[in-house]
Amino acid sequence: MTTEPSDAPNKEAQQYWGYLLKPDKCGVDLFNRLLEGIANFISTHFEPTDSPDLTPAQLAAFYRAVGGQYDVLFAETPPSSIAFIYKSLGCLHSLQPTPTDDGYDSPTIPALKKKGFITWQTIQLLLCPEEHVPFLQKSVLEFDIIDPANGKPFPKLLPKESFPEKPDPAMVQWYEGVADRLRKEAEADEQRGDAARANVDMDEPRVGGDSSADSSADERHGAEAYFRDPLYRNRRARPTIIRTYSRQ
Repeated sequence: MTTEPSDAPNKEAQQYWGYLLKPDKCGVDLFNRLLEGIANFISTHFEPTDSPDLTPAQLAAFYRAVGGQYDVLFAETPPSSIAFIYKSLGCLHSLQPTPTDDGYDSPTIPALKKKGFITWQTIQLLLCPEEHVPFLQKSVLEFDIIDPANGKPFPKLLPKESFPEKPDPAMVQWYEGVADRLRKEAEADEQRGDAARANVDMDEPRVGGDSSADSSADERHGAEAYFRDPLYRNRRARPTIIRTYSRQ
């Protein structure tokens, strides 16, 4: 049987990519190289900084460029909460100075290292392939993503057959469990903070005090909002994906 001409490119792409996730839910070497290549592209093409690590502003710009909208997470969530999310997910990251830092402040901007971005994007893919597969497809289609192993661009066609069709049930369940735990911890932190403030003698002069309880509660609240609704579908006024192209 002769292969239809229209099917040939997709067949060739499937042979090149294969299935990109292993049974243990980690990416195969080719997938990790693809994500590293995307991280390199983000670092140099989206609001580049002195560091190769990926800031929230860079990630927000990248997702907008590939048809997503994650400003709620990367532009509106406090940096400390984003760092808390990264730590909870095991995403390796650094803390970078703000653009206006004059050298006297501690770095506060969480920035994903390449390895951290690989972990982050793999988890997001497992959580919602319907959304993140098109992001990856458009990345290789629209941009020249370079394979760090050989310095050559990846093929422009990334077939959907290389990825899972549905969310991973274990990943979804884990997210729901983390959201519930963080909500309870944030409520407990707030209660402890309220109790501590109630014991303060209002006649005493107020000086700089320990706000760690409030800070911890704020971090957990921001992180809990993400884990409860990681795609932020309940807070978006428009569809999750801006469909400007057809999925292969």
